[in-house]
Amino acid sequence: MPRILNIRTISTVLSILSWIFLLLPAIQALPLPSLIARATRKEVTVTRERVCLRPAPWTQILSFFLTNYIARIATFKKTSGYKGSRDHVRTAISLFVPFYGISQAAETIARGARFLGRDELGGALHAGALCVVQRLENWRPRNGDTVYGCVIKPPPSRKGRKRRRGRKKDPRIYNIDTREAIIQIQLPTMKQMYEPENWKIQGQYRLPEGYCFSFLPAGTSLSPINPHTNREDIVIASSYGTAKSFTGVLQIIISVFTLYSSSSDQVHLYGYAAFGFSVIPYTIMSFLNAIANSIEADYDTLFMVESDVMVEAYERTGEEFVGAVAALKQVDGKVVVDLKFRWSAERGWRAYEVDEDGEEMGRRWRVTFEEEEINNEHFSTPARINENAAIIVVPAEGRYRLQEKVVKFSQKVYNFSVFIIIFISLVIPYIVLGSLSHFKAADSTTRQRTFMMGWLVVGQVIGVVDLIESTGGGKKRWWDLLEDSIKVVIVIAGFAFAVGGFIEAGRMMRNFGFCFRT
Repeated sequence: MPRILNIRTISTVLSILSWIFLLLPAIQALPLPSLIARATRKEVTVTRERVCLRPAPWTQILSFFLTNYIARIATFKKTSGYKGSRDHVRTAISLFVPFYGISQAAETIARGARFLGRDELGGALHAGALCVVQRLENWRPRNGDTVYGCVIKPPPSRKGRKRRRGRKKDPRIYNIDTREAIIQIQLPTMKQMYEPENWKIQGQYRLPEGYCFSFLPAGTSLSPINPHTNREDIVIASSYGTAKSFTGVLQIIISVFTLYSSSSDQVHLYGYAAFGFSVIPYTIMSFLNAIANSIEADYDTLFMVESDVMVEAYERTGEEFVGAVAALKQVDGKVVVDLKFRWSAERGWRAYEVDEDGEEMGRRWRVTFEEEEINNEHFSTPARINENAAIIVVPAEGRYRLQEKVVKFSQKVYNFSVFIIIFISLVIPYIVLGSLSHFKAADSTTRQRTFMMGWLVVGQVIGVVDLIESTGGGKKRWWDLLEDSIKVVIVIAGFAFAVGGFIEAGRMMRNFGFCFRT
């Protein structure tokens, strides 16, 4: 079976096509009509400055479509390390609904990887190209495992008790003397990598059951694996989309020429429904994609970051995780406990507090896992954990340092930047339409106005909803229903208006004709 073309191949082909068709309008605008063979026309209007041909030849219509619509997706920013079909689908949708591609470009620009990442490692972190091993909810310790960075919480019956003034929020101040505890596996705090087969991770690895890969968030403190290595010496394989950015600039120039051509005869005939205005969303998409490709590098693969959870996973499989580019910095200044887990047929699971050298420190607990009873196959009567048992929280990512103030500030800047970019992108089309057409209908038909403006408005709605969904969206049931409804809107309304807009634009172009200078 032939191999399906990847997004890079498609992008390269489209870039070549865009270069070819970007030259056609420029050549046809030159006073060399004899150099380009044209089909027979029914009507020719000659003035001092130009010659107008009606109806327009199909080659001119095809050139307009390829240059102003299809070639735009050649600058689409791909997802780092992703090899699934999502980027293909998003690229195809952005051909019909350009605002669907604007949202991803806005997110890329707001991350600011090239400026916020002080080195290649930091740039990859801000671009979402680094991943780490996390524990899942179905994780269970093995006999003899030492888990680092656990948190001991008081039993629920003691949480409401008042503490003395001046005491810090330290779990030890409760003097937890219960010898029983419930194990809680912390939910992954980082974005989990779903469908791992669709992602390319550099190196060699094998994840055992109970583990997954997750994306490292910006603000995570990283260090070289070798303490004697300078962080600035770490090299991450990447490349900037210079060709895409330059192609986007050329597309913008052609769009400006198209809009300039629309400001006179087209507006006089079709008003704000003029087909030349349909390139505005595609121009905005090209502009944002050009910035996105220059501000964030392309990463063909994701890169692993070493952690104590990764070491734990390695000990279970015996197969090394080859290819890690950095390591997580361990947490400082927080009250955490290292525990060694042991299991015996007579006594069940036990957890022992240990020091840095692995020596027991005295405290120990009989433990079970949250919402589970101890396996009673080896007991004459079921053994249950009492209501006053302590709670031991096992961290999903192990010990790592997250610069919380930096993360909060970066998140605010990110949200604000995305909002500003999207807001400006939504407003610009109406500013251009108002300034050139004064929102006059002229001689355009109701069908032309409906499809051309519906193409714009519905596309903007879809782009905004896609942005909300990609940045987290809602967490309630009604939001899930809304997401399903939006998918229906994308298929029905978005594509219906897009196809209708293409058809009406083609009809207007053919009736309007093609003019060139003499």
